[in-house]
Formats: sequence, structure tokens, C-alpha cells
Amino acid sequence: MINTKLIKLKPDFDPALILPAAEAIRSGELVAFPTETVYGLGANAFCETAIKKVFEVKGRPQDNPLIVHLSRLGHLTEIAINIPQIAYDLLAAFAPGPITLILQKSDLIPEIVSAGLPTVAIRFPSDPIAQVLIKLAEVPIVAPSANLSGKPSPTQAWHVYQDLAGKVPYILDGGSCDYGLESTIIDLSVADPVILRPGFITALDIKDATGIDVIEYQADRSGIESDFKPKAPGQKYRHYSPRATVLILKENSDPGERLNNLLIGIEEFIRNKISDNNLRNDTTKEILVGLFLAEELSKKVNIEHFKKFLYNSTCYKVKFKLESYNDQQGAVDAAHDLFNRFREFDRIQADLIICSAEQMSGAGIAYMNRLGKAAAYEI
Repeated sequence: MINTKLIKLKPDFDPALILPAAEAIRSGELVAFPTETVYGLGANAFCETAIKKVFEVKGRPQDNPLIVHLSRLGHLTEIAINIPQIAYDLLAAFAPGPITLILQKSDLIPEIVSAGLPTVAIRFPSDPIAQVLIKLAEVPIVAPSANLSGKPSPTQAWHVYQDLAGKVPYILDGGSCDYGLESTIIDLSVADPVILRPGFITALDIKDATGIDVIEYQADRSGIESDFKPKAPGQKYRHYSPRATVLILKENSDPGERLNNLLIGIEEFIRNKISDNNLRNDTTKEILVGLFLAEELSKKVNIEHFKKFLYNSTCYKVKFKLESYNDQQGAVDAAHDLFNRFREFDRIQADLIICSAEQMSGAGIAYMNRLGKAAAYEI
């Protein structure tokens, strides 16, 4: 087991504090570090041995490509070829920041990075810790999310420590991530640029800032097929999943109907759990339900009424942990907080998590993408 060192870094941190981590990257070790999106598990992008460790530590399938993180344009021309002008236009508008571009790769990038495909995903993170780490390491850094594969992406250092303590030598603690969701991924290796993974930068943002038309992300569940070869992370496998069962509370203009659907969904979950686990006579067990709801709806939830109804209906005591998000800015707060809420509900050992759905526009596209990949079904 590796002795994991947690290095806490203040906003005005001394870059010298990062030198040991940068040296570890150069020597083929792994380092977890913050970005503006989520925490990443970094390795030298030119070192195949180090990259293999990333897959091993995470338990990540090797047909799931990695994103290469850069700090200067000089690295871009080393790892990508035939770079179209649109790439430079997008980088000028949004980089450094939460945007990833898929380009044709050079021979310098090991095949394992791109899962054997002729493309490579690149981005320039804006987080100052990430930027300093890459500059001091003097190599591009591959960095998938710093979690065990399939679990919610980490947005705080303690999330990383929970998953990877004893598996990596360094975790750089820069506090909470600014966005809380992974970057927007745009495929520029095709004739018509297309968003493969939605993030906070949307097709409309791109059009407004650059005049460039990109095809908006389209939800497609065909990626679960075993012979599907994803160009980008997040396309093929079940992702972002807490231990608890996750349900999506569908949008409805009538709050009363949504509350009724919420109650019925919890009741059906308990009945199914009783049936599946032969717990019909074990009424001493409490069911813990985590709720992540839009603020206006959360104000209408009568927890005591819910408890009484569910006890009378199922003979089980139900406890609730209610968390809400500000829904006045669309899904921005929901998207930012989702993974953190998943982690918190796991920490308190919730049996069920129910999250409000959001409209498929703006940040809502990314929010519903992540929520949809974690959820069992809608209610």
C-alpha cells in the first residue's frame, strides 16, 4: 500500500509545494489534483507504464479513452496533427476552461490513451493548481476523474481520499471544484463538429461566442453495446453511480402531482426492496431516503406526512435527508452540486436517492446526462 500524502493548497499557494507531485508525474507516478470541473487522476501522457497504472487504480476499462491536459499550445502541436482552424477558434474563446476537443493524434501519444483510435482528446484546464502542476511536470498529463470507475466524480479532495487513499502518492487539495461536472467534449475529427459529452459550455454558447455551429449532444443508449468504441469518456459505461438506487422525479407543472409521484415512488421502492430481500417481516429496519430537489418543490415537502403515510402503507420507518438547490438559474446549481450530493448520501448510507429532473437546455443538458447515467428509472 502506498503512503498517500494530502497537500492542502490555499488560493495564494506557493508553487514549490507542488514540486514533489510534479516530480512524481515525471517519474511515472500518479497524482490526484483539482481542475475547475472535477478532480483528476494524473499521469505522464507520454509514459505508457504510468498510464496503465491509471486504468489499474481506477478499475477503468481500457477501451475508455483518456483526456490529455495541457498548459501551453506548444504541447498541442506535439500530440495532435492536422489541427483545424475551428480548434484554435474554440480554444481562443473558451480555453483555458471546461472544453475538450477531439483531434487526430500524433504518434507521440501511446495507443492506450486513445483506446487504439486515431484520435486524442485534449483540454487546457483553468484551475491554477492544475496549470502549475502541468507546467512543473513539463509533460502533458492524462487525467480521468480521480475516483473508482463508475462512482460519482470527485469534486472535493475528501472524495478522492475516500476512493484512492493508499493507491496514489499525492492528492493535491484545492478545495471544491468550480463547476462540479466534467468538461464539454466536442469531436472535431469529423466533418460536422458534434458534442459527444455535454458540459457547462453548450452549443448555443459556442454559436454566440464564435459563430461556429456544432451539433448538440443527443442522448443515445446504444453506447452500452460491447462492440461500441467510444471516442470520448462517458459514452459507453454506466457512470457517476452512488451505492444507493437513484430515481429521477420527472418534471411536471403541477407541484402537487410531483409530490404525489415522489411519495408513490418511495412506496414502490420499499415494496420492491421487501420483495427482493425477503424483508417482509423485518420491520425493525429503517429506510433512509436522500432527496435532491429544486428549492421551490422542496419547500412543499411535508416530511412528517411522508413518514406517516409510508409507515401506514409499508410498516417501515423511513428517514429523510432533504437537500435542495437554487432553481432560479436553471440547472446551474443542480449540476454543480449533483456529485457532491451523491457522495454525501453515500456517506450516510442512504438506500434511495431521488433527484428532480431539469429541462434539457443550458446546464440542464449536462445535469440530465449525468443523472440519467446514474439513475435506475424515472417516476
